[in-house]
Amino acid sequence: NIDNTVITAATPGLANVLSALTGAAGEDGCEEYIVDAFLENDDKMEALVKTLLTLELWRENVLFVGNHGRRNDLDDAVPISEEEVEFEIEGGERGADEDQAVEDQCYNDLNEVDGGNEAHIDTDGIIDFETTMKKGGLAHRLAANGNALRTAFILHAETTIVSLLNLIFYKGIPAGLLEGSNGSGDDSLLSLVDYCARQLIFLGSPEGSNPALSRQNNPLPASKLSSYLQSRTRIDEIQDSIYDSTYQTAIASVTLSRYLCENVNELGPSLLSRLMEMHDFPLLMVPLIEEPPWTRRRLIEKRQTKDNKNNSNTTSTMIWEKLDDHNEWKEVPSADLLRVTQLEGQPWLALFHITTASICRESYGLDEYRKSQLMRLRKYIHEALMDQLPVLGDVARYLDELSILGVPPSGQGVHRPSSNASSSGLLLQRVDSLRESIVGGKRSNMKNDVYWERIAQMQWEEIFSRVTDSKDEELRRIASEVYGGAGMDDANDVSSVHPLQEKKEGGAQSTTEDWKLRLSKPIERVILRMEDSSDNSLLASFELAPVKNDNAATATITNTPAGPFRRLKMSISQTSGDGEAIFPHAKVVASIQLQQDASSDDTNNNEGMLLSIDSLALPTVEHTTSQNSYDEVGITLPGDKIFSSKEWRQLGELEGNSIVLQLGFKRLSRGMVPAGSKFLRGYTLSQAFLSQPLSR
Repeated sequence: NIDNTVITAATPGLANVLSALTGAAGEDGCEEYIVDAFLENDDKMEALVKTLLTLELWRENVLFVGNHGRRNDLDDAVPISEEEVEFEIEGGERGADEDQAVEDQCYNDLNEVDGGNEAHIDTDGIIDFETTMKKGGLAHRLAANGNALRTAFILHAETTIVSLLNLIFYKGIPAGLLEGSNGSGDDSLLSLVDYCARQLIFLGSPEGSNPALSRQNNPLPASKLSSYLQSRTRIDEIQDSIYDSTYQTAIASVTLSRYLCENVNELGPSLLSRLMEMHDFPLLMVPLIEEPPWTRRRLIEKRQTKDNKNNSNTTSTMIWEKLDDHNEWKEVPSADLLRVTQLEGQPWLALFHITTASICRESYGLDEYRKSQLMRLRKYIHEALMDQLPVLGDVARYLDELSILGVPPSGQGVHRPSSNASSSGLLLQRVDSLRESIVGGKRSNMKNDVYWERIAQMQWEEIFSRVTDSKDEELRRIASEVYGGAGMDDANDVSSVHPLQEKKEGGAQSTTEDWKLRLSKPIERVILRMEDSSDNSLLASFELAPVKNDNAATATITNTPAGPFRRLKMSISQTSGDGEAIFPHAKVVASIQLQQDASSDDTNNNEGMLLSIDSLALPTVEHTTSQNSYDEVGITLPGDKIFSSKEWRQLGELEGNSIVLQLGFKRLSRGMVPAGSKFLRGYTLSQAFLSQPLSR
C-alpha cells in the first residue's frame, strides 16, 4: 500500500531509486544502459510505473490533505508590500506605524496557508495533531522543519520518471507492459494511459482556473521577483515547487502521450477504447494546439539611455517566448514564430497517428460535437507547418473528408457500429487496479481525508522529522554533484569568511572624515551569525546583500545628527540552520564586508566591521512539556499582546561612529519548539536594512 511505497519513493533524488530498480548501484552507466535495464525486466518496468503513480498521489493528496492550506488565489504569488521602518537615531528597538487592517489580513492569509487558525490546543499548550492534521497535511510541517529543498527534489522525481519513460518508449512500447507479468496483463499500460490523460486535461484547462499554468504564462518581472523571493515563506516555497513540478511533469507527459498514440496498433481493444472513447485523446490535443502551454506573450520593460546627461526612460515591449528543447523559456523573434519546436510538434504527431490509423477510425465514434471540435484544427494546418511536418498532409486530408461527412447529432449515437459508444446496452469499463493497489486496494481511499492524514503523519514521524535540509547528507551529496562540491560546504562553513580588519589598538586617533571615508565604501555582503550565548554554538547563519535595481544598489539618503547616511535594503538568504523559526534569545554577530578598491594589491585585506548584540530578546513563552525526541511544530501562537506582528532589532549606533544594521522579524503563522528546548519560537527574519555614513 501507499504507506510503504511512498516512503520508499520519497528520497531526496531519483538516483537511488533508479539504481535500485536497474540493479546498477555504484556503476557508471549511460542512458542507453538504463533503458535496456528496464526493457529486460518486466518487474522493474512495472515498479517504475508504480513509483510514478505513487509520487502523483503524494503530490496531490499527502502534501495538502483535502486541499486545505493550498493557495487558491491566483494573485497570492505577489506578496503584500510591507511598510519600511523609519530610520531612527535614538537607539533601542525599532518600530513602524503600520496599517493594522492590512497586517491582520496578511497574517490571516498565512494562517489559512498553514491550515487555518482553528487548531486544537490542550490545557498544557500542546498541539493536538489528530485535529490539526486534518487541516494542513504534510506541507506545513515540512516548511516548519526546513524541508523545502527536499520536497522539491521529491517532486522533481516524478518529472524525471516521465522523462525516463519517454526514452524507453522511443524504442516502442515494451513487451512487458503489453503482456504484463505474474498474470497482471496490461494493467501498467492502462495506468499510463490514464496518467497521460490527467496530464493533458491539466494542460488544456483554462488559465484562470490553473494557477500553475498562470504562474508560467505571467511570470513576475525582475523588479518584483527579487522582493517576492526574499519575503515568501517556506510554505510558499513548497507551493511554488508544486506548481513548477506539476507543469514540467505535464509538459513531459505530452511526449509520452504521443508515443502511446504512435504505437496504437499494438494496444489491445480495451486500451484502445480507453484511449479513444473514454479519454478522447483526439479532442484532448485540440486545446494544446489552440492555446499551447509552451508559448507565452508578455510585456517586458526595458530601460534606455536618452541623452548625454544619462537621463533614461523606460519603454515597454511585447515579446513572444517558447520553451526550448531544454524546457527553458527563450525569446522568439517574430520572424521565427512559425518555426515548429519539439514540443509544438508532439500533439500534431499524436493526431497524425490516431486519425490515420485504420484501427482508430473504426473504433472512434464521431458525432456532431466531436466533428466540430476537430474541424477547429483545419485552419492551423498551413503551408509553413506542412513544410516542417509533411505528414500533416494526411491529417489535412482527413479533416477535409470529415467536413463533408454526415454524422449523428451529439448524444444520439455514432456512425461507427464498432464503437463502444454506439451500444445502448451495458458498457463495461476496466478499473485502474494498479493505482488502487497503491491506496490499499480501496477506491474509497482516494477521497478519504482520514486515510491521507494517517499517511502524512506517518511520513512526518518516520522520515522528515528526523532531518532538515541543512543536515541532510543525501542533499549535500546531490548538491556536490550538481554544483561541483562548493555550494553546500560553503553554505555551512562559516569559518571560510575572511576575517575583518579591526582598527589596531594604540593606533592614531581617526578623524571624523576618516571613519566615514572608511565605512562609506560599497557594501559587498553581510554574514549574519545567530549563536547560542551559552556555548557560542551556531544556530543559524544568513547572508545579506544589497538589493540591486539595474545593477545598482537601491538606497535612500537620511540626514542625521552624525551627518547623512545611505540606507540600503538588503536581500536575505539563509545559509544554514534548522528551519525558519529563530531562537528568541540568540546572540547575533554581523560581519560586514566592504568592497575593496580596484587599486588595492592586498587581496586578503577585506575591510569591514563587526557588530553584535548579546540577545535578540524576541517574545516567547516557556513550553515546559516539550518532548526530547522530536520537534513540535504547528503550535498556535499566543495573541498580539505577547507576540506582536513584527519586531525590530538594531546592531550598531550612530554615536559610536558605526554602520547601523536593522533587522525586522515577522511573526510566523505557527510556532515550533525544537527537541530538547523549552522556548517557543514564533518569529522569522523577514527584513534587513543597513545604513552607512556618506563621506563629503
